[in-house]
Amino acid sequence: MMQNGILIFAMLFLSITIFFCLLRAVLGPRTTDRLVAVNIISIKGVILILLFGQFLHDNQFMDIALVYVLLSFLAVIALAKNMLSRKENLEKEDINGTI
Repeated sequence: MMQNGILIFAMLFLSITIFFCLLRAVLGPRTTDRLVAVNIISIKGVILILLFGQFLHDNQFMDIALVYVLLSFLAVIALAKNMLSRKENLEKEDINGTI
C-alpha cells in the first residue's frame, strides 16, 4: 500500500516537472534551451512510463519505454542536426552579405 502511494506521488511530481520543461521548450529563449528541454521531457516520459508499469505490475511497459527511448534518441539527433544545418546556412549568408 505504501509503495503505491510513493509511485503515485512520483508520477504526479514527474507530470508537474514535465509541464515546466514544456514551458521552457516553448518559451526558449535559445534553440539549445528548447532542445535540452525536449530531451528532458522525453527522459521524464520514459521514467513516467516505467513507474506506471510498476504501479500496474505489468512488465510490458518496459518494452514500450525501450521503444520510446530509441525514438526519442533519434528525434533529438535529428533536431540537433537540423539546428546545426540552420546555423551553418546563417553563417554562409552572413559571410556572403545576403542578410
